[in-house]
Amino acid sequence: MKKRVAIMGAGVAGLSCAFNLEKYGIYPDIYEIQDQIAGRGFDHTLGWMNIMYRPIRDPLKFLNNKYGYNIKPMAEIKRLVMISPRNSVTIDGKLGYIHLSGPDRRSIYQQVYPLIKRSNFKFSEVANFRELAQDYDHVVMANGYTELTELCGQWNTDVAGFVRGATVYGDFDPETIYMWFNTDFAQHAYAYFVPWSDRKGSLTLNMLETTVHGGAICWNRFIDYLDWKIEIGDIWETVHNLGHVDKYFYDNIIFTGAAAGCLDPLFAFGNVASFVSGGAAAMHLAGKGDYLNETKFFRERNKKLRTVRRYVDKFTNDDFDKLVDFLKTPAFRTMATKTNVNFVNIISKFVKTLVDPEKSDRILYPGTKEVLQDEK
Repeated sequence: MKKRVAIMGAGVAGLSCAFNLEKYGIYPDIYEIQDQIAGRGFDHTLGWMNIMYRPIRDPLKFLNNKYGYNIKPMAEIKRLVMISPRNSVTIDGKLGYIHLSGPDRRSIYQQVYPLIKRSNFKFSEVANFRELAQDYDHVVMANGYTELTELCGQWNTDVAGFVRGATVYGDFDPETIYMWFNTDFAQHAYAYFVPWSDRKGSLTLNMLETTVHGGAICWNRFIDYLDWKIEIGDIWETVHNLGHVDKYFYDNIIFTGAAAGCLDPLFAFGNVASFVSGGAAAMHLAGKGDYLNETKFFRERNKKLRTVRRYVDKFTNDDFDKLVDFLKTPAFRTMATKTNVNFVNIISKFVKTLVDPEKSDRILYPGTKEVLQDEK
């Protein structure tokens, strides 16, 4: 008898799970609260930086080869500009890919959606996960949020994030992305710009431990600081908590994607890990693989980045200037563009040299001392 599977959410992890389940003859019901495939409901560009996935050399080729998605990017990233208050660095090379997220037909969601042939999509459905757990053999939690994982008693918040962004119009290099590190407006997070084209792009500000009102103040500071000649179009904002789970299985529920802590706690990159977690859940349910083994790389990477995040939480603007100095060195440039050295391992060791040891003893988040102790 075929397993009855419900997937909560038709984002990256949910679509990945459905696509891979179909390979094994399992056709899930997919409950999507929106009336279309749209991610978080707004269009914005994002960057997949190859350096964050090493020893995987090319995350796009990795996903396409492993799962058969044939995802096509908007463009390649050939230049990265990083700016701190009194410093900046430009790195050139084949650095990664620009993708579109949202309801637009070119988005990563809309590229995977047509590959799913026989599963049953239930749009505009406000599903209750407890009821689904009773009605189905298995429930895949892929709703893109953490609240339901928390209700199951499995969630730990590492970063209480808030994001505000906008579609902007101006004159841009379509293969260049920008990142800003400045505590005056981004606190200990960062801002970034990723183009859609030479005339359009997404400007985004990540913040920590703030609300709508605080986010608006920080956003205005950022725009004043930026002083770009741009026209600001649609503005969007969302809570963006990052964390990790105690267990990935709760009764007959499997947590995937953002609900499983797939977003990394340093930059909040999560697409690639979410694709993998959805595929891993499908393999696990079909008896073709082990979920924990398939996701081990990303879980271990995020654990190291949690330690980095604890140190970055103490950074001053002077520390960000020092970091940019390090990124300017020939050794880093060579590592970033001409090798496959594991960047996460390097940066996790380097940041510890930037922060006064007395500062690192301060607890900014629950569990900080335990995380740092685990990594010693």
